[in-house]
Amino acid sequence: MDGSLSFDTDDYIVEAKWWKEPMEREHVDIFDAKVRRKGKNALGLYIAVNGFTAGAVREHDRRTSFVTMDGGDLYAVLEGRIPLDELLKRKKRYANETGNCYFPVYLALAD
Repeated sequence: MDGSLSFDTDDYIVEAKWWKEPMEREHVDIFDAKVRRKGKNALGLYIAVNGFTAGAVREHDRRTSFVTMDGGDLYAVLEGRIPLDELLKRKKRYANETGNCYFPVYLALAD
């Protein structure tokens, strides 16, 4: 765990990876376990600048305790194309509706 933050009415456990390779399933599974061991209402925010492998996303596409952000999400926020709070709200809503941890920024911008 790299830190935590409160946003809206939720508390998030944050993990940030600035690795050259996308995050593999094993790394994402470890983070999922960390989040599940926290408080009942804790959520996770996994930030990986180079994204996530298809296997990592597929493993958490029906049941997830966290949302993901990648470099594309970060650039969209830094370039002012979407406010961070709006992106987090949309990611959380998508995860709650679908169980999927992955909601790329281009879907949020298409709305």
